Amino acid sequence: GTSYDIAGTLAKPAKPPSGAKALLIETQASDDVKPLALERGLAVLTLDVAKLPDKARAPALRDVLGHLRGALKIKRVLGRAQGSDADAMSDAASAFDGLLLHDASREPTPPTRFFASWGADAYWREKPRIEFANGAPPNGRRFYLAGIAFSTTATNCVAPVNARPSAPALRALFAALDEWTAKGAAPPASRAPLDVDLSPAQDLKWPKIPALPAPPEGARRVPKIDSDGNEVPGLRLPDLALPIATFTGFNTQKDKKGPLCGAGAAIPFAAKKVDREKNADSRSALVERYGSRAYFVATMRVIADKLVKERLMLQQDADAYVSAARTAPF
Repeated sequence: GTSYDIAGTLAKPAKPPSGAKALLIETQASDDVKPLALERGLAVLTLDVAKLPDKARAPALRDVLGHLRGALKIKRVLGRAQGSDADAMSDAASAFDGLLLHDASREPTPPTRFFASWGADAYWREKPRIEFANGAPPNGRRFYLAGIAFSTTATNCVAPVNARPSAPALRALFAALDEWTAKGAAPPASRAPLDVDLSPAQDLKWPKIPALPAPPEGARRVPKIDSDGNEVPGLRLPDLALPIATFTGFNTQKDKKGPLCGAGAAIPFAAKKVDREKNADSRSALVERYGSRAYFVATMRVIADKLVKERLMLQQDADAYVSAARTAPF
């Protein structure tokens, strides 16, 4: 048979230390989903398929997983990947029971179950995302992580970098996918833009925001925004549903001779009305919109707990949002 040079490290969960009946395959080691998978009793294996040519990745995954199922007596295999690796997993869907895919350009065929996610940067990059014509098929769900840009480490940017984490959403989605494939528990409904939720980028009515980077040029359809400039459709995590800033999927390169800025931007709200008026900021100040920190914290609890009830957030992440709200800058 064909030999594939794939780097793999099997991390055994604490309970049970051996004999796990379910396996999570990642193409890059993660610090968000992997700990949860181990906690839920899955074994975790990282397969670095990026070393292979694109056309060889899906065959390699099918080959390796075929051997692993027999050798480890694995009954259920889940996969997690993004970008071109996610496309490879989608092409190798028959080898998996469930897939958590980020920013994939194609989706698995039935019966493999899947969750597809993407963030704001997908619409604003040089080659913007093209929406699927119809809703998600019965074997899948789609989740747009509104106001989240997955590149959070860029340095050569004009505006402060949008560092909102995707991990809380991905952990909840993984838990739901695990339960869907293991127990048949109905998954949460899709939270993704429909055609009516998108607008030509040039038609967006931006509020007056000091230091807002110029949106990228070029024809594209993007999610509609509210009076703060924040995205409306999709899965709105608590820090977007109750924002303290405007979060975008684009930014601007600071030094034109330096590296590209592939991150989004985060433009904070003013603390008080006098501050925003001084800067010609049309967005309500923190005190104007929330009044007191006590109100802000209590409302954050309501929003976070609702997402927990909808199985779109884990309780520990909901508690973390509430704790962070207690240190809000007003």
